[in-house]
Amino acid sequence: MPVEDAAASRRPVRAVSRYSSTFPEFLEASYIERYHLLCKRLIQEQLYTAASTLSSTLSSPRTAIKDGMFNTNEDMTSLSTFVTTFAGHIAAASAR
Repeated sequence: MPVEDAAASRRPVRAVSRYSSTFPEFLEASYIERYHLLCKRLIQEQLYTAASTLSSTLSSPRTAIKDGMFNTNEDMTSLSTFVTTFAGHIAAASAR
């Protein structure tokens, strides 16, 4: 999931919902932090085998469109982990 490194995506956002509660870690978190937490949770809950956020802390500058430069926050949600896991799924499917 690519996220642009912009001031608006790094700024904490209030979570207001009249119909459901919000997880504490999402309160006052920026959009970048929320995307990263979502990817981590999807992996930890074993809903996804891999998820990646391409990202300064977790995002890519707009120039990444041209030069392909990006950063990752941690190994669990890195692009290399995602690609390696995906390749493993392809190899397993082709072996069947």
